[in-house]
This record gives sequence, C-alpha cells and structure tokens, in this order.
Amino acid sequence: MATKTDLASEWYELFNRHAGDLYPGRYSMEQCRALAEVAERILALAASRGSTIVAHNYLYPEFHELAAQVGDSLGLSLWARDAGATRVDFESVYFMGATAKLITGDATRVFVADAPRVLGCSLVFGTDHAWIERWRSLNPGGVVVTYINSDVGMKAISDYVCTSRNAVAVLRRAVEENPGRKVLMCPDKFLGWVTRAMAGLSEEQVEIYDHAFAGFNACCYVHEKVNPAALDQMLDEHPEADLLIHPECGCASTCLFRVQKGEIPHQKAYFLSTEQMLWHARSSPAGEFVVATEKGMIYRLRKEIPEKTFIPVSEDVVCDYMKQNTLAKLLRSLEEDRIEIVFCDDDCDPRDPYVDDRVSHIPRTAGVKARQAIDRMLAIG
Repeated sequence: MATKTDLASEWYELFNRHAGDLYPGRYSMEQCRALAEVAERILALAASRGSTIVAHNYLYPEFHELAAQVGDSLGLSLWARDAGATRVDFESVYFMGATAKLITGDATRVFVADAPRVLGCSLVFGTDHAWIERWRSLNPGGVVVTYINSDVGMKAISDYVCTSRNAVAVLRRAVEENPGRKVLMCPDKFLGWVTRAMAGLSEEQVEIYDHAFAGFNACCYVHEKVNPAALDQMLDEHPEADLLIHPECGCASTCLFRVQKGEIPHQKAYFLSTEQMLWHARSSPAGEFVVATEKGMIYRLRKEIPEKTFIPVSEDVVCDYMKQNTLAKLLRSLEEDRIEIVFCDDDCDPRDPYVDDRVSHIPRTAGVKARQAIDRMLAIG
C-alpha cells in the first residue's frame, strides 16, 4: 500500500485535476495529508473487520478512492450481494443502506456512518404515509409504484418499486398488469411526470404524488434546483455538448416537452440515471457533456472518461445529506461497530428506524414486503 505521503500527493493531484472546480479550496496539500492519514487507518481496520466499503456516486472524491465499488444505490446493493460480502459499510444516505440490507438479508451486516435523521433525504422526509393510505382507501384496488429513493415503510406498502433507469418499463408493466386500476407513482413528482410522459400514459391512468409534507415538496430538493434557465444558459455556452439530465431534475418535464416540440434536438438531450450517464458518455461521439445531477457525479465521469469534458449544470447542485458522510465518521463506525441496520420484531416502527447510537432497525415483516416489491421490479429488468 502507498505511504501516507504518496497517497496524499496522489490525491492532491487527482482531486484538484478532476474536482478542483467542484470543491474550490477543499483539497489543499495539508487537507490531503489529513485525509490520507485517516484513510490509511480506515483501510487497515476495514481489512481486519472483513468490511467491504461501497460509496454512492454523489459522495466526495475521497470516498470514490477508498471504496471497493462506486455506483448508485441499487447497483451497489446488488453488487454487495453478488460479491458475498459479510460486512458492508455503505457510504450514502440512510435509506440506501436500508435497501442494501433488504437485498443482502441476514447474510450481510450493513453499516451506515450516521443516524437516519442526519443521512436523510427530502424524498423520505416529504412522503406522507397517511396520505398514501387515504389514497388507497379512495381508490380500491389502486396500485402504488414507488421510487427506490424511499424508506422501507413506503416500499412495504407499495406494489412495485422502480429506479430512475427502469421507471418507464416498471410503470408500463404496472398499468398493463392492472387494467382499469388507478396507478399512483411516488414520491418524486418530477420523475413521475417525465416517466408518465415517456411511457405514453395518461393522467387518468397514472396519478403523480404531488403533496407537500413536513416542509418538503414531493421531490429531491437537490434536483429541484436545476431549472430550465440553467439549462438554456449551458446550451448557449456549449452548443455542441450532449445534455445529460437526471429525470428527478426540476427542469426535466419542461425539457422533455421542448424536445418533443423540436426546440431542443433529440440527439442532444438525454434523460438518464447516473449509471446510464456513464454508459452514454463512453459510447457517444460527443466530446463535451453538460451534466444535470448532483455534482459529485462529475468526479466519477471525469476520472473514468478523462478524454472527454464534463460540465456541471450548476455549482449549486449539492446534496447536503450525502455530504454529511466524512472519513472521520466512517472510521468511527468501523472502530465502534456503529450504526448497524438490523431486522427486528414487528413492534418497531418502519418510519422511525433509529434505536440508539449503535443500531437502527427494519421490522422483519415490513422488510419482507419491501423486498417483494423490489423483486417484482428486478423481474421486470
């Protein structure tokens, strides 16, 4: 393994080359030395604990370099399961770690580095479970399709789960398999609107959850910041670039409408999950890309495809919840075995997963129901 000095120098060069504009002033040589020192302790402790570290695309670059795998939440969960990992330190937001526990089951110990309220998500906080239950009572036989960016309790009361990559296929299947029944898609309204339009379905067939709750709108607050004006500016400044748009973006439905009207060329605007952005950028003849998603993704794109240019649609597209992950928290988690996500008896509340400073829980019955919805999605592809 490289020495702390070698690693600090390597990270200083790498982070400033691929992320210096994303995080101005963050990666001084002094800071890289401090990060390298903690990283060395993390790697040694992870090896002794048999831990596999995985990290979401949106995390800081140091996590990309430490992790055995970087990706989106479902991809990381499936990778951990298939790798046979016995312990996973899942660096992301809390609900993603919970999804990993659902998929890996009792075979794997899953840890996150901070409490659910800290590693939160506006989609989770903004979902009103009581409203969903009322919708079901008003729509007997109604079908609920839930975005994977949701908590266990929401997945457990859903008929299907989807990702941003397969949302169109899942929504179409839900409508086809349930003729005459109303379908509700939740909790992200922007993803819902774009998915319904791309699937060619009507408002009568599919209702989109658009209900503010607990001070949060029915959307990802980060992607909500990406508005049509930001896209127009970037298209003006980079007319030859491909536009890679995450379908959670606040601009997505407007942009899709403009594509359909011919105001934005079809071959320039692409609505993609984060993994699809990588696939597209590798195969596209374009040399320049404007990327509309959390700017942590830019580091991965630049590092893995260094011969092409990737430009964030805005410097403000940052998930403060994701960025609550730090190497110091990961080190503490490894040292103290905190916070482990465990299955528990059914008297615990899936909407309130926090138990204490070391453990959070998933009610086993809710976990089984949530896993069934995930498996139904995986069968669709």
